Amino acid sequence: MIERKKQGSALLLGVQGAQWAVLMLTNMIAVPVVVGAAFHMQPAEISTFMQRMLLVSGAATLIQVLFGHRLPIAEGAAGMWWAIFILLGDMSAHGNSGHVLQQLELGMMTAGVLLAVLSLMPIIEKIRNLFTPIVNGVYLILLVSQMSGSFFKSMLGVTATNQLNGKITAICLVEVIIILWISLKAKGILKSMGPLIGIAVGWLLFDWFGFTHSGKTYEAAGWFAIPTLFSWGMPRFDFGVLLTSIITAVVLISNVIASILVVGIALEKEVQPKQFQKGIFGNGAGLVLSGLFSVVGVVPLSVSAGFITTTGITSKRPLVIGAVFILAAGFFPNIGEFFAKMPLEVGYASLFVLFSQIMGFGVRDLMGQVPSSRNLLVIGLSLMGGIGMMFLPPSAFESVSPWLRNIAANGLLVGLILCLLLEHVIFKEKKDQLGRDSR
Repeated sequence: MIERKKQGSALLLGVQGAQWAVLMLTNMIAVPVVVGAAFHMQPAEISTFMQRMLLVSGAATLIQVLFGHRLPIAEGAAGMWWAIFILLGDMSAHGNSGHVLQQLELGMMTAGVLLAVLSLMPIIEKIRNLFTPIVNGVYLILLVSQMSGSFFKSMLGVTATNQLNGKITAICLVEVIIILWISLKAKGILKSMGPLIGIAVGWLLFDWFGFTHSGKTYEAAGWFAIPTLFSWGMPRFDFGVLLTSIITAVVLISNVIASILVVGIALEKEVQPKQFQKGIFGNGAGLVLSGLFSVVGVVPLSVSAGFITTTGITSKRPLVIGAVFILAAGFFPNIGEFFAKMPLEVGYASLFVLFSQIMGFGVRDLMGQVPSSRNLLVIGLSLMGGIGMMFLPPSAFESVSPWLRNIAANGLLVGLILCLLLEHVIFKEKKDQLGRDSR
């Protein structure tokens, strides 16, 4: 009888671990396809990218659960890091895209080390205070604005056929509707699986209508392979990319804190201040791993709170098992080979809802501010400056020094720097004025 109970308990743990693994997989499978396309990667490169993404997501989760915040929170590719990769990939010249990836390796590792150091110091809160709701709102709106062109070119069929394609548009629309419907209407574990189900349906429809890209034929070499370090080449220094990486990591501190808070609420536990510090330290370690293994930066997934609430799985052990599943999958090339064949349009459509939410978060941050002439001027000037820079052709920056070019040509960074200057220097508000405005 005791032996049977042990077997049942082990089976239950395995099933619960598999559920966590599916959740983690849902939040990463489109990453290598979409980012790979932005950097003109070959199918073999996308396949190994997927392997490394699995490995780092699993390892980062284990680091946080065992040594970081010690809460059942899965780690996955951060939407903001995806956006930065796609943005820089679209901005770079075709022959220079490999150098940008190497610069991002150094950028993520530097940002990770910086986060780990800052988490041990009281200055972390002061740095976080620089990113007021106005700065965050402007940053998120600029981020999605600069990426929106890539989304619509792909989802409307322009990327694949150089013109609007009704069938591709219809398939992407069906996928988006499925993801939206499941995310808003479904209950239980099904609610968190919207992107995975949407990708499956979209992929099947692409195959049905014969749109699967013929160029994506690739067979993995062997059944087992150890992911390599610095697959994009040795890290390179670029001031603009380094600054962008550090700013992104600092902005995402709020995501780390929010994820810990909401999971604490789901577990009905009071989160200790040290857990926030350790969570930020763990996020820094995850970014260092991301740079070492050449993948998109990871962050704690706040969707973990919804997963815990809907499934009732509150123990850390199932997540540890799920993370081990995901980490181990990174050693099997056939898994990466399978996902490397996903149509680019399916990947973009699966991300459409996510990035629409990011835009919504930015609007929410701005709507929460007093519509004073000062605030409207800061917001308007920052958005106008950033979005205006996005419409300038790359040739306009040929006369700019190379170290400054990746800053001046980046509308997101220009708008953000302008917003920080307007918010904290040029139109800086006194504390008593802030108090009156808030009242």
